[in-house]
Amino acid sequence: MFARKKVFKVAAPILAMSMLFGATGFAAPEAGPGKSAASQDQKVVARVDAERAIEHIRYLSEEIGPRNGGLEGEKKSAAYIAGVLGSYGYDVEYQYFPVADQYIANVKFNDGTSWDMGAAPNGKISKEAVTGEVIFVNGGTNLADFPANTAGKIVVMPNAGSTAAYRSQINNAISKGATGVIIQSLVGGRGNYGSAFNPSLASKVDVPVFGAAYIHGEWIKEQLAKGPVTISLTAEHFTNLQSVNVIATKPAKGNVENPKQVILSAHHDSVVGAPGANDNASGVGLMLELARVFKGYNTDKEMKFVAFGSEERGLLGARHYVNQLSQAEKDNIEGVFNADMVATNYDKAKNLYAMTPDGSENIVTDSVMAAGARLGNSDILPGTFGSSDHVPFHQAGIPAALFIWMGIDSWSPLVYHIEKVYHTPQDTIADNVSAERMQSALDIIGSGLFDVVRKDVPALNK
Repeated sequence: MFARKKVFKVAAPILAMSMLFGATGFAAPEAGPGKSAASQDQKVVARVDAERAIEHIRYLSEEIGPRNGGLEGEKKSAAYIAGVLGSYGYDVEYQYFPVADQYIANVKFNDGTSWDMGAAPNGKISKEAVTGEVIFVNGGTNLADFPANTAGKIVVMPNAGSTAAYRSQINNAISKGATGVIIQSLVGGRGNYGSAFNPSLASKVDVPVFGAAYIHGEWIKEQLAKGPVTISLTAEHFTNLQSVNVIATKPAKGNVENPKQVILSAHHDSVVGAPGANDNASGVGLMLELARVFKGYNTDKEMKFVAFGSEERGLLGARHYVNQLSQAEKDNIEGVFNADMVATNYDKAKNLYAMTPDGSENIVTDSVMAAGARLGNSDILPGTFGSSDHVPFHQAGIPAALFIWMGIDSWSPLVYHIEKVYHTPQDTIADNVSAERMQSALDIIGSGLFDVVRKDVPALNK
């Protein structure tokens, strides 16, 4: 199925932590006369547990933390996921693929606190720390904005609103003698708080230039209100990077030749500086919890549980996965259930949407809408959205859908709400995860998935 040089077998669980989530065997359910679809739903609903899923979120977001595509955090994430799936008895493979260089900044405080940010590639990139006292400058597009004591200081400034504007801020700070510059991102592209980023410079400079999340700047201001703050800046250029997909396979029951295949997926990477509790440790937690439950059942179709790498860098893991498939293999995939941001507690993200890139219905959306109706769960709604790992499958003609909690005010023009802490250091369990929302997602997605992997897909005939 995959290029052999890029696929490796995971022979056994590789993390002791994974043994906390051992699989449980269940009697295999049989659909037949007198068996309602709702009773089949209970085979899943009665066994899935949001708290188990949240324990996976906790490990990924707190024990590992940021999981940038191609870097150490993502590798640790892949190892954890493989270990858990291996502990359930699945055959697990790694699928590697190349990704572009990363420029990662680190800011360290005297008390040991450490933050990751984006580093400007044309700024000073060095593991040798630049240490200095911090000053916060409002403005910065005019030289008069800087205090007389700027020389020798590390200057933090809110982004003035455009690439040209922040370049002016940076140049002015350097001309006033700043030994380091941090630009605070204010607003993200989706109405969220600003994320860490890699500033773009017109020419090379000999001081470190970092792009901070909005909350980083606010935290620095809070510390400055208490007294002087000293920080140390380092940056590293990471090259020859490989990202990784984790793939677990559940064979169809019996000796079925070339059985249809159904995929449950979630990306396991996050953006720089973000622990990624909801985006997307939540999707991974849901996938692992459903993998635990489904391992106890015989299914008429082959199942794949896939954790994609480097989604945040352009859906790279999913694109690589799809590109490795032959046309016959693509034709054999009956549906892809892609979980991405399935546990937010954000009050304006009121519904769990089953999204396709063009709004079309397919076996995935039909199955979960039917499941929601049977369960009496009105959380699930259909919708139109791209921006996740369902897109490469859809483009290849494979039925796929994204599951995400959002709030939609209007479809045309599209006006939607996702959590303010999306892609920020605040994407934590404490600030952005709801056990109730996770349970609802587990119930609906799990019930819909269970119907599809059964031979006659009964829910879709009702």
